[in-house]
Amino acid sequence: MEPLISILYVHRNRDTKRIKISFESLQRQELQNFEVIFVDYGSDNTLAEELKMLAAEFPFVRFFHLPVPQLLWNKSKALNYGILKAKGDYVFIADIDLVFHRQTTALWNKLLNSDRFYLFQLGYLEKEESEKLFGNYEFDALKPGRTGTVNGMILTSRESLLGVNGLDEFFHFYGSEDEDLFARLENAGYLRELRKEAYVYHNWHQSFSGSEDKLLTGNPRVKNIMRINQRHFQRNRDRGIIKPLRQEKIGKFKTPKRSAVLNNPDIVLEIPNILARVEHFLREELPSRKGEVVKAVFFEEDYYKSAKYKLKLRLGKQTQPYISIKQVNDMILKEILYSYRDHNYSFRVDKELKNIIFCLES
Repeated sequence: MEPLISILYVHRNRDTKRIKISFESLQRQELQNFEVIFVDYGSDNTLAEELKMLAAEFPFVRFFHLPVPQLLWNKSKALNYGILKAKGDYVFIADIDLVFHRQTTALWNKLLNSDRFYLFQLGYLEKEESEKLFGNYEFDALKPGRTGTVNGMILTSRESLLGVNGLDEFFHFYGSEDEDLFARLENAGYLRELRKEAYVYHNWHQSFSGSEDKLLTGNPRVKNIMRINQRHFQRNRDRGIIKPLRQEKIGKFKTPKRSAVLNNPDIVLEIPNILARVEHFLREELPSRKGEVVKAVFFEEDYYKSAKYKLKLRLGKQTQPYISIKQVNDMILKEILYSYRDHNYSFRVDKELKNIIFCLES
């Protein structure tokens, strides 16, 4: 009997069509020695129900919905949850945009080795080429526009992942969590091997460019996050880290019952976008509220956009420094990242992009 391989997908609020395309390419595999662990990390309830129904169409898919829409996107934490749920002795970390050659799992089966991990070349399909995936297509007839080798895909033993305590849950949003994992596996003594087979293609989507991080949207983003993540990876690499620092148990998440306490705060504070007010709350007031549930509503004060304030700025007159709501957003998100990522919290920007609601069980 062939060893079981657990294929891990993690997801939040993407379209189901591309997920189905990826599952269908697995359904066509010549060797069916795998299971799929699909972890949905905080999609809205309607989409989560759609995903549950989609997963039911494919017997090899095990679907897990983590109801954590209030938390920031954390691919590492979602993957760690999947690693704990995996039944296979070997794990392949996938992506919902992947399309597999029909002999991909047969290749994996030949490679399985507890002493090394494998990375794979990825072909990126352009938009026009990706449209073929929505009809009847032949994998060998697809023509990628370019290829890349650092893409998050890895085949390794489940034991190796548990041995390095999974992915580093410091990494939020996107960037460097894969490179960090590869480096820590090498630090632990596992050998890296890059495969050249053109067996996996990437379904085109609009680029999630860093330019979005400079804007305030309802989807939480923080400016410079890719470089912050990169710096964290470099620090781990330079220090020869094997297990992530400040990380004990992996794959933990807040249950709805636990999250519900945020609905009954001990104190509610309204904080204008005055720099001193925001800084003092985040760095002094909040840490002094240990054991309390704190709700902070950050708002844009009318004076910030007034002609009087703008005139004072132009004339160089002394005035209370204000910051934009986007700057407030970034200050809060970085505080979560560095200090409160394992706490019970919620973060939301209102639809008008004028208020930010941050709740924390400190």
